[in-house]
Amino acid sequence: MHILQINKFYHIVGGVERYYLELSNLLEKKGHQVAYFSMDHPRNYKTKWSKYFVSNASFTKPRFGRSINLFSRMIYSRESRSRIARLLDDFQPDIAHLHQIYHHISPSILLELKKRKIPIVHTVGDFHLISPHHNNLFHQDHICEVSKPHKYYQTVIHKCIKNSYLASFAESLEQYFHYFLKIYQNNIDLFISPSEFMTTKLVEYGIPSQRIKILPYFVDYRKYHQSRKIGSYILYFGRLSEEKGLKFLVENVGRLPNVKLIIAGEGPLGIELKNMIKVNKFRNIEIRSEFIPESDLKKIISECRFIVYPSQSYEIFGISLLEAYASGKPVLASRIGALPEIVKNGETGLLFEVNNHDQFRKKLLKLWQNPKLLKLMGRNGRMLVEKKFSPELHYSQLKEIYQEIID
Repeated sequence: MHILQINKFYHIVGGVERYYLELSNLLEKKGHQVAYFSMDHPRNYKTKWSKYFVSNASFTKPRFGRSINLFSRMIYSRESRSRIARLLDDFQPDIAHLHQIYHHISPSILLELKKRKIPIVHTVGDFHLISPHHNNLFHQDHICEVSKPHKYYQTVIHKCIKNSYLASFAESLEQYFHYFLKIYQNNIDLFISPSEFMTTKLVEYGIPSQRIKILPYFVDYRKYHQSRKIGSYILYFGRLSEEKGLKFLVENVGRLPNVKLIIAGEGPLGIELKNMIKVNKFRNIEIRSEFIPESDLKKIISECRFIVYPSQSYEIFGISLLEAYASGKPVLASRIGALPEIVKNGETGLLFEVNNHDQFRKKLLKLWQNPKLLKLMGRNGRMLVEKKFSPELHYSQLKEIYQEIID
C-alpha cells in the first residue's frame, strides 16, 4: 500500500509528532511505501521527501506585514496545494493520513487530494477541528469552552488565543471560514479519535459519531528498559506550558523537601518555573528545560521512582503515560480528559482531582513511601502496554481502517 503521511512538523514537538513519525516507521517496517508531507524547518529530520515540503512559517510574534501573509496561509495556501500536487504526481498514494495541518500547511491540500479521489483519514490530535481554542480548551487557569457550539466570536470577546484580540480574531475568522465551507467535514472520509473522551467532545461539537473511529496511540515497549530499581526522584516530562499544571506541581512538591522532582522538557513556562523555584528556594526541584535526546530521556524515565502528570486541561490521550508504563513506572495523574482511560486507579497508578492540593500530596506520598506498591503498579503498567497499546495491535486495527476507506 502507498500511504501519504501529512503533518505540519517533521520533528518532535509533542505527542502528535511522536505518533506521526513512529506510525510511519511502523508502516514502513510492515512493508508499505510511505511518503511524507510537512513544513520545512531547521530541526526536521532528513528525508528525500523534503523537496516537496512547504516553506517555513512562524506564528510567534510575526511582524504586521508578515501577519497578513500568514493569515492568508491559514485560510488557503496556493503553495501548499501546488507542492502536494507535485508529490501526488510522483508518489500516487492509495490513502492520505492527516495529523495536524492547520495554519502552517492549510486545508487547501484537501481540495487537491479530493480532486484526485484519494481517500483521507484524519487522526484528531487537538481541538482545532471544533474550536479556535485548539490548545486543550484552556484559558486563564481553567477549562474554557465559550465557543461551544460554533460561537467562535466568543473566543475574541474573551481573548482566548494568546490573550490577544487580534490573534483570537484571526483564528475565529479562520474557523468560521472553514466551518461554513465545511472544508474538513466534506473532504475527510473518516476521523480517527485516540480516546473515548475525544470522541465524546467531537460529537458534542457536531461531528457525526458514525464518521469517527477510536484508535488509541501505541508505544513500542521493546525499546524501553523495564527498570526494577526504586528511583530517587519523581519525574514530569513533556511540554512546559500553563495547562499542564506545572505551577501546581512545583508549589506542592516544594513543600515536600524529602521528595526530589525533575521537570524535563521545553516550552513557554520554563523561565517562569525556574524563577518560581528560585524565589521560593525549593532545593528539591530541578528544571531541565532544554531539548533532551530520546536515548537520554529514556534513561531519565527508567531511573525515576514514578511519573507525575498534573494536567489541568482536557488531555486527548497522553503518550507520556505509555512511555512510563513501558519503563515499568507507575503514574500519578489528574482525573481529567482521557487520562482516566489510561491510568487504572489503584492498578497502574493513582488519580487525584484537579487542583486538589491535599489529595495530590497525600497520594504522592503514598507512592513515594511504598516500594512494594510501586513495583506492583510498574509491572501492571508494563503488562497493560503490551496487551492494549502495542504496535502490532495498533497496526492491525489501522490496516482495517485503511482498507475499509479504500474499498
